[in-house]
Amino acid sequence: MNKKRFSVSLEAEDYDRLRKLADEHRPRLSLQYVVEFALHRFLDDATDPQISLGLRNPMSRPPRTS
Repeated sequence: MNKKRFSVSLEAEDYDRLRKLADEHRPRLSLQYVVEFALHRFLDDATDPQISLGLRNPMSRPPRTS
């Protein structure tokens, strides 16, 4: 398997939640495993035509309401 490495910045609260999830699992999970698992689930869900992720460009302006 050819893996690629990248970094991501999280809000401190999100990091703490991920760390807690990994630490409380028995057997204890690595933070890397939890993030990789979540990313796989996200990518699988993104290809399911019955699931709407509601993703939008955070840099775009909100739609006008008039």
